[in-house]
Amino acid sequence: MTILLSSPNGFRILGWRKFGLALLTTWLLPAVIAAVALALQWILGTQGWGDGFLMLWALSVLMLFSPALSWLALLVATPLVLVLMNRGWFGWVPAVVLGMGFGGALGFIVGNEAMITFGAAQMAILRGLLARACPEAFSAPQELS
Repeated sequence: MTILLSSPNGFRILGWRKFGLALLTTWLLPAVIAAVALALQWILGTQGWGDGFLMLWALSVLMLFSPALSWLALLVATPLVLVLMNRGWFGWVPAVVLGMGFGGALGFIVGNEAMITFGAAQMAILRGLLARACPEAFSAPQELS
């Protein structure tokens, strides 16, 4: 596994089932984490603990609603992810750059620059889940002799 490259024909190695499961997990994971965080904040009563906890609450609420905003970016990014995987160019750096691009486009539409960070994180999560599901699809390509 390299920072720029993945295995050529990586999607053929991975398959639709694993890709779909990783995409669904990437889409819903922030909301699940945010729901747990909000529940803990409610149980502990952190509302009156200061500004830092208020910012944590705001971040949790934003993450809770992220599937409502991120589905479009993931839907549009999916064909590019498939092409990059088949070409062997879906390493960590291309994944994060792709996420930043679609996050920036979504941020422009929504009017919030924070979407760039969420897009990069979401694509990195997708890349990590895909690599965990099928390490062979992300092994270092063999050099030509």
